[in-house]
Amino acid sequence: MFGYIRPMTGDLKVREFELYKSFYCGLCKTTGVFSRVALSYDIVFLALMRVALTGEKIEGKPFRCALKPFKKRSHIKANKSLAYSASVAGILTYYKRIDDARDTKNKFKKFFFSVTALFFLPSKKKARALYPELEEKIKKTLDNLNNLEQNKCASIDETASAFAELMKGAAVFGLEELGNVRIAERIGWHLGRWLYIIDALDDFDSDLKKREYNPFIEYYADRDKFLQDLDIIKYSLTSSLNEINTAFSLLRDTPVSPVILNIINLGLCDVQEKILNKYKRER
Repeated sequence: MFGYIRPMTGDLKVREFELYKSFYCGLCKTTGVFSRVALSYDIVFLALMRVALTGEKIEGKPFRCALKPFKKRSHIKANKSLAYSASVAGILTYYKRIDDARDTKNKFKKFFFSVTALFFLPSKKKARALYPELEEKIKKTLDNLNNLEQNKCASIDETASAFAELMKGAAVFGLEELGNVRIAERIGWHLGRWLYIIDALDDFDSDLKKREYNPFIEYYADRDKFLQDLDIIKYSLTSSLNEINTAFSLLRDTPVSPVILNIINLGLCDVQEKILNKYKRER
């Protein structure tokens, strides 16, 4: 995952910020030892969304973190939403390492990514045992995305849609009998689309320098044309954020709703503006 889906912490109430940190700590305790280093804000958001979509009850439990043992913290006790989100993280992290090893031409990096993939293999196997069909669905959509990237697809819509399908599948998996499927699909698809585009936008200059694949680089032969189209790109990104907000508004309020709304309406917008502003200053 990319790490872009984070809250605007200064605008959270104290109890809301504590709740968010409790989810993070709960996920940390749920994942395997090596998967903890790959735990991202995106997975925390997935856990929050699963609670909102399923209406699952949450319960905090005090504990002392090994990294910060002098102050008691609270973590969300193990539940289905945490277990599921940790499984998604385990599968994605494993295949990300495999893809990185395959894509890099640097022999040292190839060896490093191949070895670290083995560290995440137990988490992937655990996820497969819990959700046999989940890994298959994620791998299928990842393979489709990888094929597009390997062929240097110049369509940002096509590549972003491929990742959007992955996120839609992750958001909706297991909800068929619980309802809110269409809401989960809409949120997952537009969030995945936004994530892929914002990541490609953020990495434009570094990918250009390293001569690595980026759909914006493939589409825009001229960097000046890319800069001229920033307002169009912003409109496209904002449209997906509006779709996410509209879909979420259809859900009933839950204890996690204020935190999710903060992330959607403030956190994601803040990330988007900061990345766009890197390039706007050049115009």
